[in-house]
Amino acid sequence: MHKVLYIFIGLLMSFTALVSSHAQGQAGGQESQGSESLAEVGAQLANPVSSVWSIVFQNNFTFLEGEPSDKTRFRYNLNFQPVLPIPLTDNWNLITRPVFPLLIGQPVYNPESGFHGRSGLGDIAMVNLISPNKPSGFLWGIGPTWIFPTATKQNLGQQKWQVGPAAVGLYLSKDWIFGAFPQQWWSFAGKDNRPDTSMMNIQYFVWRLLPGAWQVGTGAPNITINWKADDDNKVNLPIGLGVAKTVKLGELPVKFQLEGSYSVAHEDVLGQRWNIRLTITPVIPRLITNAIF
Repeated sequence: MHKVLYIFIGLLMSFTALVSSHAQGQAGGQESQGSESLAEVGAQLANPVSSVWSIVFQNNFTFLEGEPSDKTRFRYNLNFQPVLPIPLTDNWNLITRPVFPLLIGQPVYNPESGFHGRSGLGDIAMVNLISPNKPSGFLWGIGPTWIFPTATKQNLGQQKWQVGPAAVGLYLSKDWIFGAFPQQWWSFAGKDNRPDTSMMNIQYFVWRLLPGAWQVGTGAPNITINWKADDDNKVNLPIGLGVAKTVKLGELPVKFQLEGSYSVAHEDVLGQRWNIRLTITPVIPRLITNAIF
């Protein structure tokens, strides 16, 4: 495995240990932990524009089918995603959500030698959302979204700088949370020998909030649209069902989420058919508590 992977994993573990020790040393560091129940914390962790700081460890076990493969292929990827809401004013937050994808066993096809598994760091994405600082009701956020050509191997990324708009719209009550989170990217620079990109990702979520900090619903499916592809390879539309539970490990609230999804519309060329996602999300203390302006 490329040495960059070891650096990435080391930094990930160091960052996690730092914030975890800081969290356990500050039982009251995150203001919401003292006043909100675990159920309320779990609901906020399902809200893309909440004011709760967290680290998302998203484990994806994906089964792929389609040409030119004659069988189902498997891929694992870990998305490491800090969620960092910064209070700009008392009424507005700037929410930064970088995603660091670690790919293991990505199937890559060579016409002469067949399929080979490739592992490494993929293209890092980041979204910045401006959102009103509200805990419930109708909520929204808007801002730019980016993809950076950081892949450690050329077939693990698109080798293009990409940017576009992102928006979130949702409703959060004591019993339900539902909404959508679309993002669109266009390439504007990068390797000349790689095709230009125009892609959309739409995450949709519907959760029933239950007693005991349980949740049932769906939050994992991501609809992907490749506007540059032909009609047979343009859309992947998964539907899923999952369960989530928020618990306390020491002084640290942690949310566990398990969900499966199946793509009812999918590419003819090798693409996602089934996905099993295990997400572990610890809450961390706010490192910035006061409004900047």
